[in-house]
Amino acid sequence: MLKIKPETFAQLMQLPVVQRSDLLEFIGSTPVADRVVLQIIEKMAAGEMPGVSRAA
Repeated sequence: MLKIKPETFAQLMQLPVVQRSDLLEFIGSTPVADRVVLQIIEKMAAGEMPGVSRAA
């Protein structure tokens, strides 16, 4: 299990509830580097949904 920095966690907690829940579930089930979590947070905050296909 990889640990994320407290600063990263604080940013994660500022996301909307649904996005925050999805990201917490993801990082709880998969080893993810702190820098990757930050990248995902930035994309989510910009309105992008990393890893979600719009084909469905």
